[in-house]
Parts: sequence; C-alpha cells; structure tokens
Amino acid sequence: MLLLLAQSCSSTSPPTATASAAPSSAAAICTTPLTVDQYDGFHIGVPDGWQLFTLNNTIVVSSDSTATEEAVVLPALMTAAMTPATFLTSALTILQTQVAASGGTLTYTPKSSGAQMPAGSLAITSSQASVVGQAHVEVLPFATAHGASVIALIAAWAPAPQYATDQSLLANIGACYGPQTGTLYQVVRDHVFTYAIPVGWQVTNEGQDTIDIADGKGATASFALTFAPPGSGVNSSQTMLSWAFDKIGVTIGKVLFSTLVPDQTLASGAVRGEEYVGFDGTLKGGSAIHGFVNVVSTISPGSAGGVIRLGVAPIGEWSTVYGALVHIIGSIQHDITQDLQQWVHLNQQWQAFGQQVQGFDYALNGVDLVRDPTTGATFEAPYNAYNPSGPAGPGYYSPAGTKLQVQTP
Repeated sequence: MLLLLAQSCSSTSPPTATASAAPSSAAAICTTPLTVDQYDGFHIGVPDGWQLFTLNNTIVVSSDSTATEEAVVLPALMTAAMTPATFLTSALTILQTQVAASGGTLTYTPKSSGAQMPAGSLAITSSQASVVGQAHVEVLPFATAHGASVIALIAAWAPAPQYATDQSLLANIGACYGPQTGTLYQVVRDHVFTYAIPVGWQVTNEGQDTIDIADGKGATASFALTFAPPGSGVNSSQTMLSWAFDKIGVTIGKVLFSTLVPDQTLASGAVRGEEYVGFDGTLKGGSAIHGFVNVVSTISPGSAGGVIRLGVAPIGEWSTVYGALVHIIGSIQHDITQDLQQWVHLNQQWQAFGQQVQGFDYALNGVDLVRDPTTGATFEAPYNAYNPSGPAGPGYYSPAGTKLQVQTP
C-alpha cells in the first residue's frame, strides 16, 4: 500500500445508503453509491467493487488491494485557532509520514489561485509505483461539543494514465463524504476485563483470558490471552498467529496486508514481537469472512505467550462494522488497574498506532467520557454522537434519551 500503515482492511460491493444519509458536501454532484459507517460516524462514496477501510484517523477508498488508485479523507474538528492553511500543513505532514512508512515520498504543489480553500496537486513515488493526483481542504458544518464544523483534507491519486481516465470518479468519491451521528460505546468493567461495547452488541463468551463481543449478524470482536505449550513451534508473532488460528478454526485464504513491528528485547531477556494482518478467509464451517488481527507475542526460552485481538465479519457486512470492530478490540484490556481516563487514552493510542504528527483533534478517533446520572453507566461518546438540539439542550444522550454528564476534563 502506498498510503496507510497496515492497519486497514477492505470490503467489496458496499451497501447503498438510505436517503437519510445524504452527503453533507456537494450533494448535487454526488452520484457514487454511498457506504455508511454508523459507528465511526461518516458516509462516503464507494464505487461498486472498490474497497473501503479506515484507521489512523483516515478514510480510504481504493480500487483494489494494490492501493495505487485511491481517494482519501482525513477529517478533524475545526477549532477557532485553526485555519484551512494550518490544517493543510498538519494533514499533509501526516500523509507524508504514512507514505514514508511504506517506503514512498509524497510531494504537494499548491495551486497559484487565490481560492479561499487551499488546493493543489500531489505526486507519490515509491519502489512499487508512481502516482499523481489532487488534494483540497473542505469545511463542513457539523456541530460537536468541541466546535461547529468538521474540516477535512480530501485527496485522490492514481497512475497518470489511470488518473486521466478516472479523475471525475475519484473526485466524486470525496464529494460524497460527510460526517454524521456516531454510536455510543458503553464502558464495562467486570472482574476480568474493561472494554467498550456499542449499543446493540452483546458479550457472547467470556472466560478468564478470553472474550467475544458480537453484533448478532456475524461480526465478532475477540480478545485472547494465550500460551503455547513447549514443542508447539511458536517462536514469533507470525508462528503464534498460525498456531492460534489453527486452534480456533480460522483459515486465511488471502493476505490483504501484513505489517511487522520491529522486535523488542525486554529487560527480562524475552523478545516481544507484534504483527498486524488483514485477510480474506473462512471460519470453521466454511463461512467467508474479512478479518483483521493484531498479535503481540512474548518469547523466552521454554515459554511462548501472546495476546490476540481479532475482528471478523461476513464480507457483505465488513465495510459498515469495521470501525466498530477496531474500536472494540482496541478497547479490551485484561485486568486493567488504570482509571477510565487512562483506559480511554490507551484505546485511542492503539487505534492511531504509528501516528507521529498531531496538529488537531481527530474527528474519527476522538471521544468524551460521559456518565448516565440515572443508571451510573459510563460511555465513550464519539465527538460526532453529540446532539446540538437534544430535548434537554445540547449534549450527549443515552439510547433512553437521558442527557449524559461529561466526565472528560
């Protein structure tokens, strides 16, 4: 992939949005079928057969798994101190960092016109391919607890001959982008785990070292603390993944991406390894799935243990639940002792791994910690779950309509 670090997955044949999810920007020219992510809270155009994935606070729509033809949206909250020009600088730095992590170089050339919103051309070069494209900034009205607008860098690129053919299609994908209301996640702390669960999802299995959380339609987020016995052949994160998938009955048919984090030698002498893999595959019984897995292994003489975070969904459901799966598996902490605000930080940090530049509040990954005064329940409230015209005034509201108390400083 030219752009993103490897925390990303894909979907084909995305569902078409309902009329209530009309695009917030350039509605008159949006002709591409919409895909709606009700968890991360956005909609965007996804042409038939193209792929949608999100992470590192970036939305990407790609023509195929080579990712040489893409449309990209990097949204953030618009604050009083921010200008489109300063946002562009920070957002481009983020894209350049992500491209550099994949071995490429991104160059931006601004247009010379005096347009209010910055725009320019892009060129990306790597050992795999060279692509060209365009980028511009948009400000979209959308009220949150932290501002009245969302600002976004919208970009697209392809190899030069392909870009000449598909420029209008790529531009239309971004024209269909818009923020919309996100989903509350209830924070649960039991005797084993702390985790965030979206409204409507259920814990289907929980043990001392494992937990499964599902939406009832085939999507499942899982966490497992596991130990491989001597003689199992487990000596790395890759072999840990192979051993674990064999045990639970997940078969990888096609690897969509695979990223290894450099090994780290711990003070104890054990070696810590980590890997992120996106894949097409099957479950025991033959059900076809998309999947995303993060494996962290700790290997020492005579001992091999690890943590596996896994999200899977039927292929047709993947694009609409991927944001929720990533959020859930990143939130699960085993025997956590930190307070909830530290827990929220761990969750957000996991979802934005590898992100080295911060110049604004991310629209996709930002949350407030809130409390229901009637039940005592605690929720993670994505910024876009804010209701500016709620029955008891602007604020976050529970599914029962109770105004929630913000706990975040």
